[in-house]
Amino acid sequence: MFESRRPDHDSAPLLELRAVSAGYSSGQVLFDLDLTVGEGEVVGLVGRNGMGKTTTLLTIMGRIRARSGSIVFGGVRLEGLPPFRIARLGIGLVPEGRQVFANLTVRENLLATARDPAGDLPGWTLEEVFRLFPRLAERVDQLGDRLSGGEQQMLAIGRALMANPRLLLLDEATEGLAPLVRREIWRVLGDLKKRGHAILVVDKDVVALASVADRFCVLEKGRLVWQGPSRALLADRDSLERHLGI
Repeated sequence: MFESRRPDHDSAPLLELRAVSAGYSSGQVLFDLDLTVGEGEVVGLVGRNGMGKTTTLLTIMGRIRARSGSIVFGGVRLEGLPPFRIARLGIGLVPEGRQVFANLTVRENLLATARDPAGDLPGWTLEEVFRLFPRLAERVDQLGDRLSGGEQQMLAIGRALMANPRLLLLDEATEGLAPLVRREIWRVLGDLKKRGHAILVVDKDVVALASVADRFCVLEKGRLVWQGPSRALLADRDSLERHLGI
């Protein structure tokens, strides 16, 4: 059984980005970005399209190289490390578009990333993932490309959990999913929060995300323009309209 663990906001952050700049050959996307995620904390990373949210996650994972600044995870500097090393340190990514292995079954997708736990969280097993997502248990022998979009997102989350990360990154957690499936994903993220998982989530549904996020960080043109408690963002109508178009 999993035991819940409360965030310790007085200790050093689990993840800390300081003055991080990054981009592509076509130009710079992130500008002196500061961002933290604490142990057991859920942080919502939001902003309009093209503002640098996905770039932030990919830079953390080492898929995009930081041009300047520092990225520290669990006391280890990540800049310059290859993605597989960063994953082994305990960061799991649920990428935009799911990217499940189309020619592997649900079971094979999950076992492909299985590893021992990082940190002191209990380890994830097939049984625990199926308890979290009963629908995956019903489709355990189906190929990845035979699943619905919602089932693929469940599989992508389960696959990331099987790597037993200390920090989970989710890019567009509920994009393109039916309302019933969206509710299921938010339920699961709330469950993961209760179990003590640190999570950095990108999603367009600010109201739903606020139900699980402790804090929000708002990006605009690659810069942090607002951060604070979820309730404060929902109450700040000016910032919601100016930065998010809500």
